[in-house]
Amino acid sequence: MALLGPEGVNQVARVVPVTLDQRQVFVEAPVAKQLGLHDGQVVQAVVTLHQDQLKLAIREQVFNLPLSPYIKEGDLAQLRAQLLPNGKWVLQLLHTGTYAGLQTSQAAQAALAAQTAQTAAQALMPSRFNALLVQPEGFANWVNLLRPGVLDALLPAGVASEIKERVKAQRLTMANLQPQGLRRFVLKHAASTEANLAQAQEIEDDAKVLLRLLMSERQRMGAIEEGETQDLLRHALDEVEAAQLQTVKDWRQGDLNLSFVIPFTDADPLEMHFEKKGDKPGHPKNPLVVNMHTNSRVLGEVWLKTSISAPTNVNLTMWALRADIANQARENASELTYELESAGLVLGSFQVYNAPRPDAKQKREVPKHGVLIDTEV
Repeated sequence: MALLGPEGVNQVARVVPVTLDQRQVFVEAPVAKQLGLHDGQVVQAVVTLHQDQLKLAIREQVFNLPLSPYIKEGDLAQLRAQLLPNGKWVLQLLHTGTYAGLQTSQAAQAALAAQTAQTAAQALMPSRFNALLVQPEGFANWVNLLRPGVLDALLPAGVASEIKERVKAQRLTMANLQPQGLRRFVLKHAASTEANLAQAQEIEDDAKVLLRLLMSERQRMGAIEEGETQDLLRHALDEVEAAQLQTVKDWRQGDLNLSFVIPFTDADPLEMHFEKKGDKPGHPKNPLVVNMHTNSRVLGEVWLKTSISAPTNVNLTMWALRADIANQARENASELTYELESAGLVLGSFQVYNAPRPDAKQKREVPKHGVLIDTEV
């Protein structure tokens, strides 16, 4: 799959909705009485050419009707009369008439039917893009893989040390995290590998590259491809690609919506989400919002929302499930203010809550891919 930019989304083949082709004509009650129609009656009409258009002629009456391409002048069409509750009548076109366009051999008809069935099956088959568009948002599987030691344990025995180093190189270190290193990591996720390839730019390892590399190495080394491990890898890849596709879609609409996960060698992974609605003329500029979330074995589950408006105004909101972590954050508020001022930023507000983030999705078991669920609108 290639995410080449906004133009790639336009090329997504959408599933064509199934529509009911009625091919019917409404008949006023006086005309139906003149024709002697009764409910359920099947009548025969002749296809005639009237003012350069094909019409259906029943006795002296001529009707317009969306005709199929195979209907020709002189064909005999059959229609079923139906009385509606409002007193009007409809004539429903049947496919039991005699049509010149259908006078073909049985072999030709069978070939046409097979081709039609194949085309319909392909149209209804969800493409990779369509599947990703309905992928549940979030990185439940990817986050589990990025916990320290989990992804490394999935590398088959005897795998090249070069691959192990490539996997390790994608992790940051929480103990000595530097702004420049974090900046490089974020910028690397601002464009997909496919987009860089299309622009002939240098390609660096990213989440998708490593996941596909790991899956191929497991297959090459003879690892069992069935079971929870392989499903976990595939589902993690779905999450990463779905997030990239959503980013491209929203960017085309003028909005920023960038999500990814930062792995660490000495800490649990951190989910990051940058969002900013597109500005509209005559309206105040929308703030840039940076959301972070981690379920740390040291700090517990923590959410942080940073809202940046104007060039330097910053508002912070933090939610922590553990009371000691929330209290520690409140005690360090003055130090945070000093650090921001040193960077040329102004802290407008800093709110800390010993509670889960209100708009956070309810924690539940990750649903299995392909399961059927009930929905209600």
